Amino acid sequence: MRTSCTRRSPAWSGFGTRHTFSDTRSDTRGIGAARRWVQSRFGAIARDCGQCLEIVTPSQVVTGARVPQPSEVVDVLAIQRGASDPQRVILITAHLDSRVSDVMDSTRDAPGANDDGSGVAAVIEAARVLSKHKLRATLVYAVLSGEEQGLYGGKLLADYARAQGWQVEADLNNDIIGNSHGADGVHDNSTVRVFSEGTKALETPAQANRRRYNGGEVDSPSRNLARYIAGLAERVLTNLRVRMVYRTDRYGRGGDQVPLLEAGFPAVRITEAHEDYTRQHQDLRVEGGVRYGDTLDGVDFAYLAQVTRLNLVTLAALAQAPAPPKGVTIEGAVTPHTTLRWQPQAGVARYRVWWRDTTAAQWQHSRDVDAGAAQLTLPNVVIDDWFFGVSALSADGHESPVVFPGDAGSF
Repeated sequence: MRTSCTRRSPAWSGFGTRHTFSDTRSDTRGIGAARRWVQSRFGAIARDCGQCLEIVTPSQVVTGARVPQPSEVVDVLAIQRGASDPQRVILITAHLDSRVSDVMDSTRDAPGANDDGSGVAAVIEAARVLSKHKLRATLVYAVLSGEEQGLYGGKLLADYARAQGWQVEADLNNDIIGNSHGADGVHDNSTVRVFSEGTKALETPAQANRRRYNGGEVDSPSRNLARYIAGLAERVLTNLRVRMVYRTDRYGRGGDQVPLLEAGFPAVRITEAHEDYTRQHQDLRVEGGVRYGDTLDGVDFAYLAQVTRLNLVTLAALAQAPAPPKGVTIEGAVTPHTTLRWQPQAGVARYRVWWRDTTAAQWQHSRDVDAGAAQLTLPNVVIDDWFFGVSALSADGHESPVVFPGDAGSF
């Protein structure tokens, strides 16, 4: 799949500012002009694919700590319905709004080239490339607003998904993915970070007690989604490695994947490996010989294209694979054998049972069983010493993420 993230896109740093409170009526400046530009790009892609995309613009009026007056937040979504499993939904998201040093300043220029013009470019490019393919599950390309004011675009998307009854299996939230020169002095164009929550945001006290006793702290659906992405990078891409970070987001910071997690949807944040803080949330200026501001010259387009490819192959793999197995359970106390069970489902050619050391980052061992089977016993594999999971495979070899047994790992 070829990508073409280029400097020509106005979403990079045009429109002066894309602050959530900025002008909504101008055709050249502000969040309104930027939204309409994104909508026009989705419209052009839809025309090229025979109207395969449905474009919607859900909105909410919100207030909060960074929204003292009621303000409208609008998301722009392009929906590509799945050919055989349209009820299954895979999201790719990025936020359109930008800011300067003062988060309430809606008038100064805030180019937002990397935060998050880079992510928006990846979403649009994903729509352009993948709209040319018939995929089993539904893909939603989502450009969100209000992130800098309190993650409102992500909450709006989560509310819309629930209202539509979407079975959301994954959200790939791309936020700050275009820079390869870090504030730490490191130039790294071959690593991208994927952040994932360890335990579910909606975990009940009873579920937490079982998880603390039997394990699952590092096997939420989001964590196994991160492993899935890392595995694809290793197998499919050249010169790009995923560094999995066992946190929901960077320390003390957040992104639009958080409201999706709070709604119970698996989600990860994809972010460059080494951030440059002089180019984030800064007024445009030169101070002490340092140039501040999120401008276009801080974007490494070759690196951005590579991160975009990672998104493309992940979206395609998830959409072509069967749904992650449901009802995965495990037993094996006081026996040298371990048995896993699951609910049979349509569209599966075979299941794959995985196990790994409890301290291992990636799944290590596997055994396949035919689709007609709903359980597998692993002789002399002691339940006490390993973590286990089950994935589902299609006839053409596309594999779902691994599902850890019980509530802690269920998608």
